[in-house]
Amino acid sequence: MNILFVLYHDFSTASAIHVHNFANLLVSKGHNCAVAVPNNKDSVLEYLPKNVLYWPCTFTESIEGIGAFFEDNTLDIIHAWTPREIVRKQCFRLQEKYPASKLVVHLEDNEEMIVESFSGIPYENLKFLSEKRLQYLLPDLLASPYHYPLFLEKADAVTVITRELLEFVPAKKKSLRLWPVINLNIFSPIVDGREVRKQLKISDDQFVLCYVGSVHGVNAMEVRSLYIAVYLANRHGIPVRLIRAGRDVSDFLGDCENELKQYVHELGYVDITDVPSLMAAADLLIQPGRNDRFNRYRLPSKIPEFLAIGKPVAIPRVNIGLELTDDQEAIVMEKGNVSSMVDVISKIYNDRGLGDQIGRNGRKFAEKNFSEDTVFNQLNEFYFDVKAL
Repeated sequence: MNILFVLYHDFSTASAIHVHNFANLLVSKGHNCAVAVPNNKDSVLEYLPKNVLYWPCTFTESIEGIGAFFEDNTLDIIHAWTPREIVRKQCFRLQEKYPASKLVVHLEDNEEMIVESFSGIPYENLKFLSEKRLQYLLPDLLASPYHYPLFLEKADAVTVITRELLEFVPAKKKSLRLWPVINLNIFSPIVDGREVRKQLKISDDQFVLCYVGSVHGVNAMEVRSLYIAVYLANRHGIPVRLIRAGRDVSDFLGDCENELKQYVHELGYVDITDVPSLMAAADLLIQPGRNDRFNRYRLPSKIPEFLAIGKPVAIPRVNIGLELTDDQEAIVMEKGNVSSMVDVISKIYNDRGLGDQIGRNGRKFAEKNFSEDTVFNQLNEFYFDVKAL
């Protein structure tokens, strides 16, 4: 089968990591795959692992030169990675050239909330603006309140990263809850994090957290709450250190920056190949957040990797937190706020045996749900069903 993924940005995004893993997996199992990005296709060499089995291409190349990669010059499946306007327009052009192809749209966020946050206008009000006015207000990197519902209606099928996103899917539309595929050999309990601790001069008696991810306008307050929890845990006598990797595109610490950073090792952007050892250096992995309009519909991209690495993971009771058993596969926080995180830090710091047990069970959950065999069987069957529609 010939499958083309259409991404809204280049290969530097968290979404691109998911698509990279799906495309590589499908090629390894006998399919032909290409991944189209608007521009800067060479970013695949900078941001992703070097084992690229699919064809990275630009939007223009996916229209004009796909025959160079797909010998019969046909497309079976176009998988639109989110319904954002830049992707919708490209899929429209592709379907004009390849009318026999089937269109699948992937949802991974509450696009309506993102549009509302960007514009400062309630989404219900945006829906009543003219198409021309919306084009003026919103860039193509966001979903259009005018076009996005029609795009989902026109799609042959939809994939969603959480079941909650099915709220936005038209009734009776064929759908699949599609979780990420994780390389369980790379994100594994056998990864040794001792060298990282040594390089960062973290002593054996210090309790280590790790958070990998950029800070932006939507998650800034959540990451800030993690910094505050680390600060307060130290004030309570627990020697906690936070290893933090990722870019800051938001000033999220404000006037308290110096005070909150004193227990944090900030590494900035790191190569994706360094991430497993950073996670392995931790005693506990925490995903901050609360049950709100943003977190309810998304799956934070690092949680599957956190679980796979075999360390105890603390997550709020939202999205994947609803699928995990508290104190068995993860520590599920009723509220992912500062006090909850301080309590979790204290709990695992004082009971390492419980932490080890939770880590082992979390790994089993990852093996069951994020393995290549599990994800491929689900996605392969889904694609063949869509192709037959």
